[in-house]
Parts: sequence; structure tokens; C-alpha cells
Amino acid sequence: MSNAAPAAQPAVSSVNKATLFIVFLTVFIDLLGFGIVLPLLPRYGALFNASYAQLGILMASFSAMQFVFAPMWGSLSDRIGRRPILLLGLAGSTVSYGLFGIVSAQGRDALILGFSPLVWMYVSRIGAGIAGATISTAQAVIADCTGVESRGKGMALIGAAFGMGFTFGPLVGAVCVSNDAAVALNDSQWALVKSWKEDTTPVSQQQFLEEVFRDSKISDTNTKSIASLLKTPLPRVDLKHRLLAPPSGMPGYVASVLSALAFLLATVKLQESRRPSGLAQRSAHRAFRPGDAIRHLSTPGMSIILFAVFITTFGFAQFESTLSMLTSLFGYSTQWNFLLYAYVGLVLSIGQGMLVRRLLPRLGERRMALIGVTLMTIGFSLIGITGLKILPGMALWFILPIVVIGFSAVTPSLQSMLSQAASSDEQGSVLGTGQSLSSLARILGPLLGMPLLGQSASFPYFLGAVLILSGGALILRMPGKRSTEKTG
Repeated sequence: MSNAAPAAQPAVSSVNKATLFIVFLTVFIDLLGFGIVLPLLPRYGALFNASYAQLGILMASFSAMQFVFAPMWGSLSDRIGRRPILLLGLAGSTVSYGLFGIVSAQGRDALILGFSPLVWMYVSRIGAGIAGATISTAQAVIADCTGVESRGKGMALIGAAFGMGFTFGPLVGAVCVSNDAAVALNDSQWALVKSWKEDTTPVSQQQFLEEVFRDSKISDTNTKSIASLLKTPLPRVDLKHRLLAPPSGMPGYVASVLSALAFLLATVKLQESRRPSGLAQRSAHRAFRPGDAIRHLSTPGMSIILFAVFITTFGFAQFESTLSMLTSLFGYSTQWNFLLYAYVGLVLSIGQGMLVRRLLPRLGERRMALIGVTLMTIGFSLIGITGLKILPGMALWFILPIVVIGFSAVTPSLQSMLSQAASSDEQGSVLGTGQSLSSLARILGPLLGMPLLGQSASFPYFLGAVLILSGGALILRMPGKRSTEKTG
């Protein structure tokens, strides 16, 4: 019996530290690709004439696949090991991001195997979501390699990898795209511009609006883009080519190459972290069962944590899915939008990689989560006020750190509490359920947030503040003293 104890509560040995480092690197490199593509999705979708509802579905498709596949990957990793699942996910990311690059570089009228580029954009995001669902397996590696005392710090490593991916990914993306303003045209406007003769007659901003948007309501986003594009009159032939030019496929290609590098690194360096034990051997004979998630949600103690994960992530999803379109409303160019995302990633890296990892063992998961809830509620309320244009668009640079640091505190705290509530043979399965609920929240976030943004630039963020407060109420119901908290 005494020999089984170390397997249940693994020490952070030198081998485990090396495994944690490799997992951090592979997640970071893969998240570089995610950070390159995410800021582009709503804007690229709009260029292909997607409505706000269609943009919401596009943003939600990634998370929908994570909702379905995260528990399956987590449970399967309990049976066959973590390494093959992580490798499969990285290979899938390589293919999906490559497809995104090919699709986005096609013209709006192009057909690929009989389907429009917008349809293939959905396919690429579905594939990326299936591959990205293996993040629950990466969390299970953390659980394998850490004891209870260092579990929260270990989970923050995943958050730090996310943060660094979101810092450097958008910076790489900014280099891959031009800073030209993009004007979204509906089908009739697109056909009108295509019919233009290629002459050098100058076209002013007013002429363009009267000719192309004469019978259409112009959005605030297009107003900003047109003003930027036509600061001075352009020859009609140049304006036509700019309006009809497809987006750059380079961000997708770069993201694909980075995921391929992560796959090669993991193939050579990543060791299997799951250790055989009596409990784990029993789980090896048990396939994934959809009913596991229901059982987890009905388990006392664990259910409150899972519902808190869902509600806080749902609130945050209102923010992350609409940020790119919100910045567009304030006239941010594609490159400045990338830079803002890089700034968010930098704050996330500092928040989880330094502040939370240092403070969580001292304050404990519950207190850390409540601090995060408070910061996020304040931050979302301020973004809502900015959406009402009471504060200027530049205020986002000061408000976003409040939201991001708050989320940095909430996420690893709840993940650590969830991991501690699970038995040693169900780490992958339980964390997969948590990841699945997070994905469900990220499905609902853009599906609700995008249409709300179409009604008012403040609605998604005020709703987010209400949701975060509701999550805080659940956290208050959790026990105040946990194994990693210090009292006195």
C-alpha cells in the first residue's frame, strides 16, 4: 500500500519538471498559431459577407468541437496515455491552420470543390476545434506531474502558455497582413464594384458612398474603414483592386508551420506522464462514456466547481469573441487590432506566469478566484461604458488588463480545485468535463455576443459582468479552507 502513494500524489521530480517544460513549449507553440488566427476570424468572415449571426457561428464552431471532443480525448488519455493524444492534436492543428491559409487567400467568388470560401472557413475552424480539444490532456499531464501543493501553480503554466501564445501570435500576425482598411461589401455592392471599368478616374470618399452605399445602411465599422481607405481620392482601378483583393493567407500558413514544429518537438522530446497504478489500470479498461459528464455534474462539491467554470467562462466568452469587432467599431486597423491582442496576451502571461503562480499558494484557490471575479466585473462594466462611447476607444488599453488579470486568477484556481476534487484515475476525464463545459460556454458566448454587439456595442459586456457576478456567488458557496490554502 505504501508504494502506491507516490503514484497518487506525484512529486515534482526532475523528470516531471522536464515533462512540464516540454508540455509548456508545445502548448505555447501551438497557441502561437491560435493567436495568429483568432483576431482575424471576425474580420475575414465579414469580408466574405458573413452576417453577425454567421460570425457568431464561425467563432462558436471551434468551441463546439471542443465541447464534444474534450471529454473524449481526456478519457482516452486515461486509457492509452497522454502523449499519443497530444501528438494527434498537434497534427490536426497543422492541417486545419494550413486549410485556413488556403481558404482565406481565395477570392470571394472562388469555389473549392463546389463550396464557397466561407464554408471552408467553417470546416477549418471545426478541424482546429477537434485538434485543440486536447488541451484537457495537457492539463492531465500537469496533474500527473504535480502534487496537491503545487497543482495550482502547475495549472497556471497552461495559462502562461496561452498568454505567451497570445502575445507573440498576434505580433507575428501583424507582420503577415497589410494595414489597408478592409471594407465589407454585400453581394450587390460586390457585383457593382466588379462591374467598374478599370480607368484612372479619381474616386473620392463622398463619390464612393453615393455610388456603392446609396441604397444601403452603412455600419460604423465600414464608415471608419472607408474614411481610412479614401483619405485622398484613389484611381478607380486601384480602388477596385483593393476592394476585391482577398485577405492574406500568410497568417494561416505561418500558424500551420508553427503547429508542425510543435508536433516535431513533442515527437522527439515529450515523455509519457501517466504512470500505471492499481486505479489507473482499472480505468484502462473503461472507454469514454458520455454519462461521465452527468455523473461529474451531480457529484456534491464537484458540481459547484464545474458550474462556476461554465458561468465565468461564458462571461469571458462575451468579451473574447467580440473584441475584434469592437475595435473595428473604434477604427482600429488590422495591424493595430493584432497589437491590441498581443498586449492582452502579454498581460495574461504576466498575470498567470508571475502574479498568480506566486500568489495562489499563499492565498488559496477560493480567495484567488474571488479576487479575479471582482476584477473581471469591474473591467467588463468599464468596457460596457466604453461601448456607450462615454469613454474613448483608447481606454481599452487601460481597461483590458483589469479583465485579463482577473481571468488569470479565476481560471487556474478553479482548475486546481476541480483536479483536487477528482480521484487519481479520473484526472483526464474530470478535467475533460471541465474543458467541455468551458467549450460550451465559448459556444454560447459568440452566438449571443455577436448579435448583441450588432444591437449595441455595450450589451455583451454588461451581460458579461452579470454572468461573472453569478459565478462569484457560486464560488462563495464553496468551502473556504482548501488543502492549498494557508490560514493564519
